[in-house]
Amino acid sequence: MATFPALEPATRRYSMGVFPVTEEKGFGGGSVRFRHGTTAYSHNLELSFAALTQAQAKLLRDHYREQQGGYIAFPLSTEAWAGHTSFTDLVPTSTHWRYAAQPQEDHLSAGYVNVSISLISVPAVVAAASSGLASTVTATLAGGTASSP
Repeated sequence: MATFPALEPATRRYSMGVFPVTEEKGFGGGSVRFRHGTTAYSHNLELSFAALTQAQAKLLRDHYREQQGGYIAFPLSTEAWAGHTSFTDLVPTSTHWRYAAQPQEDHLSAGYVNVSISLISVPAVVAAASSGLASTVTATLAGGTASSP
């Protein structure tokens, strides 16, 4: 998992994620909502880089290839958030990102390149800790009926 290249974007466009909630119709005509978690996901981030050198643009291309497009998630570099006071007011520090689409390039005169990148957040995978609770049920078959002690 390679961290996003240490390049500062000229502009950054952010769209809040959604919370994991589903809504079902109730029997009385109303609706019932179910919350499946407390953390928003699918935050969108668009980064625009202006007048990059060919070498800088290659860093972005190579990263896209290393991540196999949108397949492998990665953390953002601190430079990607440069100019924003604290990105943790937008997303948790454990947030990873993947490419939502392939990078778009505009080639300018004198060998400079403008690059636009669209990213989507990926929820952090956290290992569940065992709470230590266990239950054992023993069933025996005697005379054709099952019983529990």
